[in-house]
Amino acid sequence: MDDHIKKLEDSLEEFYVTLKHLTKECVSLQNELERLRRENKWLREQLPARKGEEIVVKEGQDALARLYYEGFHVCHLQYGNLRSEGDCLFCISLLKKQ
Repeated sequence: MDDHIKKLEDSLEEFYVTLKHLTKECVSLQNELERLRRENKWLREQLPARKGEEIVVKEGQDALARLYYEGFHVCHLQYGNLRSEGDCLFCISLLKKQ
């Protein structure tokens, strides 16, 4: 009977140590979750301004690409002139940067 009680006590002690470790881990995870929520909220508040800027830039890039594929130069050397001799390396380089 003593042997069973000793095994039960050992099991309970092991359970308690595991529970204590899990409790510490849970507190740590809750703190991390709260920090991430605050950071996420801050980032979402910053997003609308940046999103608007990205849309404008994206529209500009699309417009340049559209002009180029319609046969016009978009590089600074001959901007707006018709491309008569095929592809322009300067225009392609400019489009790839964006």
